[in-house]
Amino acid sequence: MTDPRLTPDDERFYTTAPITVVYDVFAETANRLTGRYVHLAEHAATEAEHEDWKAKIFDLRDERRAVDPDDKDALIAHIRRWRAETDALESRR
Repeated sequence: MTDPRLTPDDERFYTTAPITVVYDVFAETANRLTGRYVHLAEHAATEAEHEDWKAKIFDLRDERRAVDPDDKDALIAHIRRWRAETDALESRR
């Protein structure tokens, strides 16, 4: 059972969280990054920049679909990478 005091921001969360919970965090993390990409595409300064962000949206969709939902380590790796990417994009504001 996951300690209710732990959140996905705490590395210890993943050691006890059931895979269904990890998958939910994975999906939400992908959705958050997708939303960031959509925002950036909508506010792009040029058509080329708009197309670059749109390509990232589709690449992320494909990457998300390719991850085995039963591979907890892969889910966690993607969560970490996507959170870092989201944080980096949000810090550029």
